[in-house]
Amino acid sequence: MFSKKSGMHPAVQIVAAVFGVLLFLASLAALAGIYYTHMVGGGATFGTTTASLSIIAFSVSIYVLHSCLCCPNCGISK
Repeated sequence: MFSKKSGMHPAVQIVAAVFGVLLFLASLAALAGIYYTHMVGGGATFGTTTASLSIIAFSVSIYVLHSCLCCPNCGISK
């Protein structure tokens, strides 16, 4: 994870790793938000504004997490 081959300072690699963990936690929170906004009351509810925004928030957080983890310049890539 923290290798000398990447050419990045170890402090930058640590910040990138912390950022990746925080993005993962934000994605989990967005996934929980999808569940809670769709399961309002007794059953599944679709078509509300909050449910649509929770899906958008989840997709954006997954996109940013994916682009952070797959970045060739990032120290924590694959």
